[in-house]
Amino acid sequence: MDRTSTSALWRSPPSGLARSAVVGAALGGLWGAAARVWMRLVSTTPEFSWVGSLAIVALAAVLGAGVGASAAARSRTGWRRAARLAVVPGMVIFAGQGIPFLAAFVVGGLLLRRRHLVARLATVGVVAGPAVLLWWSERLDEYTMLSAPLRVQVAMLVGFPLLATVLAIAGDLVWGRRAAVVPQSVSPDRARSSLLSDSSLDAPAGPA
Repeated sequence: MDRTSTSALWRSPPSGLARSAVVGAALGGLWGAAARVWMRLVSTTPEFSWVGSLAIVALAAVLGAGVGASAAARSRTGWRRAARLAVVPGMVIFAGQGIPFLAAFVVGGLLLRRRHLVARLATVGVVAGPAVLLWWSERLDEYTMLSAPLRVQVAMLVGFPLLATVLAIAGDLVWGRRAAVVPQSVSPDRARSSLLSDSSLDAPAGPA
C-alpha cells in the first residue's frame, strides 16, 4: 500500500472518528480529574469517595469522546448536524451540581468565535459569572459568619473560569462556526499536473 492510499485510509470516516473520539475521551478524563480536584478545593467539608470521583472522570471522558467524534464528523460533508448528537450522552455530567458549567459549554461554545461585543460579553458572563455568584454566596460561613478559607475563595474565582473556558472551547468544536469544506474531487496527480502546466505558461521563453 503506497503513501497516498494509506493517507486516504487514515482520513476515512471510521478511523478518523475513532481516533478523535479516543483523544477526546483522554482529554475529557483529564478535565474530569481537574474538576474533581476543584470540587475538593472549594468544599469546606469535603467528602471523598472513589465511586463519585471515578463517575465524574468517566462521564467527562464520555463527553470528551462525543466532542472529539462530533468535531471530526463535522469536517465531513453531510455529517455536520447529526454529529452534534454524539455529545448528548456525556452531557449527563451537567446534571445536579454540574449545572453551573452547562452555560459555558452550550452558550460559550456558540458565541466563542463571535466578534460582536455583545457576544463577547455574554461569553465572559457564562464563563466567569457563575464563579462570581458562587464566591458571593459561599464567601461567608452561614453559621459563624466568618470568611471562607482563602483557598476556597481563590478556587472559586480562578478554578471555575479555567474549567469553564475549556468547556467553551469544547463547545465551540460542537456548536461553533466551521469553515466551508473544500471539495476534493480532483485527484492529487491531476492537480499537480495542472499546477505544473500553469507554471510552465508563466515561465520565460528560452532562446529559439
